Amino acid sequence: MNIISTIRTALFLLLFTGNTVLTAQEDPETIFSRAVDRVLTNQMELSIRIQTAESNGRTEEKAYDILMGRFGEEDMMRMVMQEPERARGVTIVISQMPDETGVIEVFTPANGKIRKMRATPENLERVGSSYILSDYSSKAMDDMQFSLQGTEDVEGSPSYVIDAREAENGDGMGARFLIDEDNYHIHEIRILDEEGEPTSVTRLTEYLPVKGLQGKLQPTQIVTEDLKEKTVTKMQITKVTYRPDLKKEDFILEQASE
Repeated sequence: MNIISTIRTALFLLLFTGNTVLTAQEDPETIFSRAVDRVLTNQMELSIRIQTAESNGRTEEKAYDILMGRFGEEDMMRMVMQEPERARGVTIVISQMPDETGVIEVFTPANGKIRKMRATPENLERVGSSYILSDYSSKAMDDMQFSLQGTEDVEGSPSYVIDAREAENGDGMGARFLIDEDNYHIHEIRILDEEGEPTSVTRLTEYLPVKGLQGKLQPTQIVTEDLKEKTVTKMQITKVTYRPDLKKEDFILEQASE
């Protein structure tokens, strides 16, 4: 599990700037909305490095340049692999509409071919794109239900514990967000199984402001521990740029294959 299921993401809610004291009238949905909207998840360009360590000691390193945009209700992402060298230039485009599975297109420069597949969780994992935050953030708020589970200390910072689940599947899998009470930073995301037990834990640290966009921040260090597969994925964001000029044409694979 890695970035685009930890930055996929995707929330696009109410702009919140500044640190307002939470009032009694603000419910878990409001806390969640304020937290995720502080993170830039749309109309952006990223450069990232990813290292995955398996339980047997094997490690794998990758690097991508990424574009993420939303056009109407369609979320799109383009990932161009930079490392390892043997895979340099491999380009992945993912498009997603609400309540649809979505499409993955993969261009391989070695043979000049484009392969298409459905954007199932398994296929997203295969192409290295799975963004916890984006997955939950891109869902319409009306389709989600939130509950405040209390508070928890995260490295000295009191944090709200917010559970988020799809409203139509309230007893199924979900996510638990640990959100700082003072600045609304998302410190941690735990993916929960149907019994409420965590299957993965993602920690987000070293938030930095996004240049030219007041009120938006980006965590630059993201670590995901997959508790089932016994793997640890470390993602470092080395560049983040707001790109309000993005067009759908920027996500057409034929352009990448020239």
